Amino acid sequence: MTHPLYVAILWHMHQPFYRDMRTGEIPLPWMRLHAVKDYLRMAETLANYPDVHLTINMAPSLTDQLLAWAEGREADELARLAEQEEWTGAEKRTILNLAYSINWDKVIRRYGRYSELLDRRPQALADPEAFSAADYRDLLGWFNLAWIDANHLQHDPILAGLAARGRDFTTQDLRAIHARQIALAAGILPLYRSLIAAGQLEVCTSPYYHPILPLLADLESARRASPGLPLPALPLAAVEDAATQLQLAVEAHTRNFGAAPAGLWPSEGAVSPEVVALVAAAGFEWLATDEALLGRSLGQPFERDGSALITRPHALYRPYRTLAESELGPYIIFRDHELSDRIGFLYQRFPPEQAAEDFIYRLLEIRNRLNGPSTPYLVSIILDGENAWEHYQGNGDPFLHALYAGLSRRPELRAVTVSEFLREIEPRPAATLARLATGSWIGGDLTTWIGDPEHNRAWEALIRTRSRLMQVAERASGHPGLAAAWRSLYIAEGSDWFWWYSHRNNSDQNAVFDRLFRHDLVAVHEALGDRPPEWLEQPFHQARAGTASQRAAGYVSPRLTAAAQPGDDWVLAAVAQPAAASSGTMQRADGVIKRLFVGHDPTCLYLRLDLHDPLATYEVAIYLTGALSGPVNQRARGRRAHPDDGPAGLALGWLIQRAPGQAAPFLYRAAGHEQWQSVSPVTAAAGDKVLEIAIPFQAVGLAPGQDVGLLLTLMQRETVAAQLPEGGVQTFTLEEFPTPGVQPRS
Repeated sequence: MTHPLYVAILWHMHQPFYRDMRTGEIPLPWMRLHAVKDYLRMAETLANYPDVHLTINMAPSLTDQLLAWAEGREADELARLAEQEEWTGAEKRTILNLAYSINWDKVIRRYGRYSELLDRRPQALADPEAFSAADYRDLLGWFNLAWIDANHLQHDPILAGLAARGRDFTTQDLRAIHARQIALAAGILPLYRSLIAAGQLEVCTSPYYHPILPLLADLESARRASPGLPLPALPLAAVEDAATQLQLAVEAHTRNFGAAPAGLWPSEGAVSPEVVALVAAAGFEWLATDEALLGRSLGQPFERDGSALITRPHALYRPYRTLAESELGPYIIFRDHELSDRIGFLYQRFPPEQAAEDFIYRLLEIRNRLNGPSTPYLVSIILDGENAWEHYQGNGDPFLHALYAGLSRRPELRAVTVSEFLREIEPRPAATLARLATGSWIGGDLTTWIGDPEHNRAWEALIRTRSRLMQVAERASGHPGLAAAWRSLYIAEGSDWFWWYSHRNNSDQNAVFDRLFRHDLVAVHEALGDRPPEWLEQPFHQARAGTASQRAAGYVSPRLTAAAQPGDDWVLAAVAQPAAASSGTMQRADGVIKRLFVGHDPTCLYLRLDLHDPLATYEVAIYLTGALSGPVNQRARGRRAHPDDGPAGLALGWLIQRAPGQAAPFLYRAAGHEQWQSVSPVTAAAGDKVLEIAIPFQAVGLAPGQDVGLLLTLMQRETVAAQLPEGGVQTFTLEEFPTPGVQPRS
């Protein structure tokens, strides 16, 4: 028998559990908006290509929230605000914070009124009263309309009429938009069920509230991939919680889709030997994770050639089973990391037809290299099914249509569900793994969710709260609050809270995520009748206005090498990143600035700038001050910065500037109102996308124990291309740490 190359595409659908377990409020609208932009559209697009079969993962906590909205039982705060006639100052700031949260160039700029309100955003952020009530209603109207799939926006008479009018929306109009959103959301699960019945779709699941199963089973498992990783001071081995999260998922999936799930996408693709045993006990037939885990399990990481294709394709493109005490575990499939990331991060920059053609070509080349048409091979493509599309032309529709059409036309390729391949096609005895590595689909380890100071503080809070719950459960098994307490604890175990505590991932809503996590734990104590501990009232996340940051954890004295990766020399430095650097499971960013490290030792200030683009294309200007004198003026956003001027409204004391190709940046001293005096070059190292700088404290009048204000701008073609923080100067504390004897290095 001659086989095509089998292709298993798995779209992972997941949102955090946004309900505040202390107040009952839902502060963020992303589940509702992805429902009408992505969850329904992805199935509608698939239905046009009956020869394409694929898998969608629906996290049960997402389905729970989806049904609550579609059935009219719950509404998020922004939906509530949209139906008000007037707003407080705090409510206006909430609207301004959320209602521009969609791709500005690909989406907002398509609509004249929305684009106009975007241009006026800086004034409204500075003074919310700069917008009239009509402006706020139009902003809310367009935010909701822009998040609806364009096919429905164009062909639904009510929505199309509102979009055509474009302005002067009334409260009744906003209610009408919400009603259409509810109707669209109500159609999602019925469409999924019909595609399942037709054999075109498989829906798999994740642990109910999306926890990192290896860490729940044993926090120490994080050190298998990362020896020496800092861990919480308190141990955790909650195997029973992991088992419960799996059992709850099976029950919910059966309730929503009429049968138990065959497959599991472990939250964040995180697996360990202990997890596989739990997955088997819960009755799953298969689970999936990343190629990095297979490489580590086999003791030979996968390598790629100059075309980014796997050099050992036979090892990757087949299912495996774990072998423990002569018992075969469930099947495990391992995703092709490169192909998955091409859809997630690269193809958005290509014309849709070209992107689909590149993808099809790569699949055909994989088949050629396997050189075994008599043997069935499976290429697994697994990625976030929500967050990439707003960065694509047409919300990804042209690309998906081109991709599915290409798969339908090629007899050498066949798109299948995972269970379809395992049950109907795979005839060989399964390959077995003597051991399965522990890790996730991010870097093959677990450091995205544990190891940072804020991570570990959050884990310790969860562990303390769980210990109190266990104490009550053992001493008073009939306590009336136990069920509610356990539910709140399971929600707090979700991966998303720890994702946002990572220095790698930041959003404008860091403070909201921090509050939701702490309130989950507070709700445990309140359900038990306890007074919540005071330490749960203090934010864990060190949020900064206008940017997302990690505070310095100790002195650094880095060698200035401009290496492509920052390395251990910078690990204790403060880190500032654009506030929208990451979302969902999409751990990359579209902006120019990747991050800025701000470190110090007793004698020097050290800065490291990492960019997504080549450094040579930008002029860099870094403003420093010891004390702020007024609010930031956004004037620099529209024109080129120059040593003769700085952002108005600030008495900035120092400027470090580097022109493209300049060997060393130059230090300038403020010499009067918007005047600068040249001082000297500064020690620096420049790489392709990296700039590192050392500034002696003596040169700029600073010392440990003081605060320094910092504003970074990148200029290109006479205008400011990027700024960090976007909203103005950020203050960093040059903390004094008990590490005597540290000497600066350069």
